[in-house]
Amino acid sequence: MIRTAIIGMGNMGSRYAGYISSGLVPGMTLSAVTRARQERFEQLGITEGCGIPVFDTADELLDSFAAGKISLDAVVIATPHISHEQIAVKAWRSGLDVLCEKPTGVYSRQARIMEEEAGRAGRVFAMMFQMRTSACYRKLHDIVASGKYGKIKRVHWLVTGWYRPDGYYEASKWHASWKTDGGGVLLNQCPHNLDILQWICGMPSRVQGFCHEGHYHDIEVEDDVTAYMEWEGGATGTFITSTGDAPAVDRLEIFLEEALIVCENGGLKIAELGPELGQKEADYRKNSTDFFRTIKGTWHDADIGQDSGDQWLKMLCGFASHLEKNDRSDPDRAPFIVSGSEGRKSLILSNAIYLSSWEKKMIDIPEPGSSDELEFEKRFEDALGKKSLTNTYREGSRQQ
Repeated sequence: MIRTAIIGMGNMGSRYAGYISSGLVPGMTLSAVTRARQERFEQLGITEGCGIPVFDTADELLDSFAAGKISLDAVVIATPHISHEQIAVKAWRSGLDVLCEKPTGVYSRQARIMEEEAGRAGRVFAMMFQMRTSACYRKLHDIVASGKYGKIKRVHWLVTGWYRPDGYYEASKWHASWKTDGGGVLLNQCPHNLDILQWICGMPSRVQGFCHEGHYHDIEVEDDVTAYMEWEGGATGTFITSTGDAPAVDRLEIFLEEALIVCENGGLKIAELGPELGQKEADYRKNSTDFFRTIKGTWHDADIGQDSGDQWLKMLCGFASHLEKNDRSDPDRAPFIVSGSEGRKSLILSNAIYLSSWEKKMIDIPEPGSSDELEFEKRFEDALGKKSLTNTYREGSRQQ
């Protein structure tokens, strides 16, 4: 059995602890947790004498493991973003594998360091990007990667399903502050969307961001974002999100050379150009004398297969399956494990959107591992540091 500790017993961490303690994750057992509210422990059946040790902090838990007082194989980190790097690095240096909640950190340097540390330790670094288990997104990924409809020309994603009332920000002491949270909707909710975006479409090469702070809520961080993106090869796109628009819209459109694909409401619709035009769209555009024709495309619903089951549970089961196999070099041995390197990509993208908005200009997105990445890291951290020092939010106004 994979002896697992949950570090961070908030909403997500307690959910993961519940899955494991209920026996829903084959091959995994709950071996330690950090402290949480008493009602969470009561819900999980964790009581004094139950055999599951409870520690006040991540350091105490990991120190206890290092001292041989508890037995562990892996940890799941579900603490505030800023602490992910420190906890993960200590876990890897102790010989443990890590599944980390999104985002990898607040700034991309943290993600780079985590990736490097896991590599040096020879341990597993996985990310909780559960949206990758969606049958819709997996099918969309496969269609785009196949090249069946040619290259991407344009991408539009409007996602306002992250609606939050004011009480959401008031209920948590560390939310909605540049100093303790590191950002708003881009960093708290949209790492999932940005991960899917770069997974399907590849990393943009440059971005122009427009982040509006406190647009819908009395908070200092952004709750409304529009980003314009460009890819090498000529594709362009927009990404729009907020926590203050209702009703919810989640519509991803990908224009390819020979089709338009729309992902919405858990389904995929495809408008193929070939059946209507009888030739490649580029050839039609070059040769047609029908100057005002409206091209509608031939629409059909894509068969995306079955999409059932809890996405977070799938990710935990995939992590457990990954650790159980002996050949850790085989990337296909577990269906739903996402490498920590993917967390680095989505964090670079969100950092670039922030930096672009603050500097009011388009930002080139650096290649991971390049000297440009190091310069980008410094620019972003300097800018974020200034935001943290000049925050105007009323300290102490939120409840613990």
